[in-house]
Amino acid sequence: MFVVKASSAFVKPDLNIKALASYGRLDVVARAAIAALSTRRGPRPDTVFYAVLEGSTKPVTVEFRGWEVPGRALASEAQVGEVLRALARGMSVPGASIVECDFKRLVLRLLSSLGPTRIFYMHEHGVDISQVELGEPAAFILGDHKGVERSVEQWLKDLGVRWLSLGPTPYFTEHCITYVHAVLDRAPVV
Repeated sequence: MFVVKASSAFVKPDLNIKALASYGRLDVVARAAIAALSTRRGPRPDTVFYAVLEGSTKPVTVEFRGWEVPGRALASEAQVGEVLRALARGMSVPGASIVECDFKRLVLRLLSSLGPTRIFYMHEHGVDISQVELGEPAAFILGDHKGVERSVEQWLKDLGVRWLSLGPTPYFTEHCITYVHAVLDRAPVV
């Protein structure tokens, strides 16, 4: 599972799929969704991707379920944009839906189902990912191009969410997801 807290992203029914960056950097979310769900062979059937879009007055959480996503449906930013636009119009989309919860409620829900040892916040000041035994199910929390607010980071710490690092360099959200998938693909099944 991947959770991206997108502090400025938003969707609208008239979303222009060729200009996702102008919707609070919705392009960052689209690239993260592609990294989380797509492979050369099609969607990852073992992955759930959440994007918490906080750029409007009412945050919207979008859920993508890899096992329900058809074929190459999320292979480009434009295709992700089409899905988001359809959801904003109230349409039904296979493998995607709008979930009624904000970031904190989503994290609390994941904590309740997975426990604090299976949820990780990706940050360059965390424990090196090579030092942690990973397995599934697990959830990985990431920020967008702005990162996650310090108050929210403190809240995650207070909950007992573990911080993981890919090294001292901050990477793009989609690159972190790709790296974590590579680590998980090699991890023994727990």
